[in-house]
Amino acid sequence: MAPSLPPPSSDLPPASAGSGGRRMFRALGDDELMAACGAGDTAALAELMRRHQAAAWRYAWRIFRDHHLAEDMTQELFVKLFRNAARYQPRGHFTTYFYRVLANLCFDLLRKRKRRRAVQAVQLDPIESEGTELEPRAIQDEPEAPLDRVDAREAVRVSLQGLPVRVRQALELREFEGLRYRDIAEVLDLSLNEVKVLLHRGRKLLARELARTPVGRDWLRTEGGTA
Repeated sequence: MAPSLPPPSSDLPPASAGSGGRRMFRALGDDELMAACGAGDTAALAELMRRHQAAAWRYAWRIFRDHHLAEDMTQELFVKLFRNAARYQPRGHFTTYFYRVLANLCFDLLRKRKRRRAVQAVQLDPIESEGTELEPRAIQDEPEAPLDRVDAREAVRVSLQGLPVRVRQALELREFEGLRYRDIAEVLDLSLNEVKVLLHRGRKLLARELARTPVGRDWLRTEGGTA
């Protein structure tokens, strides 16, 4: 289901350019738009949001499976991009920078939420909760998706949640966002070989987790994997 784009945030300045200005900005590249943002041009920010807002929303939604939280993360991303635009170094790799900032925002919040839930669990029952895994977040599936695909996506989602953060980040960026290995290396600040190792390890761990459930085993067979 296509996301409903979030409304303007109070943290984001209103775009001031008219239709002529908007047409001008649509002819610029992302690096040029970031340079304009660095000079305080809010119309350039509006164009960046037009181009990349939906991708940011989809990424955040896959991480949290929460529409409102995905909107919050999207707004926070563009606030951060605008505030830091003056320090941005244009090298023709805006997408890499975009996903680096977005991934850091999402996974920092994910870690904080898990720590908070772990503390709450210990406070409620320190004996029962010791050494246990946190329960995965309840999914809010896309209503138009077929039931069998919903089950498969849920199995993949739950399995991804159990993977180490760095491994999950690499898999999300490669398998869902389609980034090249070199771009992933830049996003995660790793070497190319480290990314290859992470992805190889991640696919094996994901297959192992999926193989523990009937839905996961069926999905692996459909996708040509091994259970």
